[in-house]
Amino acid sequence: MGRIQVSRAALARAGTLLGGALFTAGILLAIDVAAALMTAGVLTVAYCLLLADVDPPDTAGRRRS
Repeated sequence: MGRIQVSRAALARAGTLLGGALFTAGILLAIDVAAALMTAGVLTVAYCLLLADVDPPDTAGRRRS
């Protein structure tokens, strides 16, 4: 059986999502459902804005002429 190959970008995305989920669960347990929903929303926006373009393009290093 071969190993599953996962890119660094996929690991970064998975780690960010897991960290955000754990942080939101902590807010949910400590404060309130409304605060947890706001935290989840802010973390989702940050994820979409900051990690949406982590992968280099397929044509990295090559220029069209």
